[in-house]
Amino acid sequence: IIKMYNKVAKTIVRYEVWLHNTWCQSSDQAKTGLLATLIVRHPDNGKFYVNFDPKIFELIREAKCLERMGFSIPESARIALMQ
Repeated sequence: IIKMYNKVAKTIVRYEVWLHNTWCQSSDQAKTGLLATLIVRHPDNGKFYVNFDPKIFELIREAKCLERMGFSIPESARIALMQ
């Protein structure tokens, strides 16, 4: 039973590391949302609209949680956290 437990634990740790690496790569892609103009004017009616990518809120929330758990956070996510 101990061997089976160790095997399952290793598999879970490998999955956790893979998931963290994948998240780090995707956080770099979410960084492009920070470069967009925040307020835009609609060309037809002239009203102002907020142009904010919801993925940035998700990135900030995930980065806070991962940082509390002691995981390393990529620089792009750290910048989003500070803003």
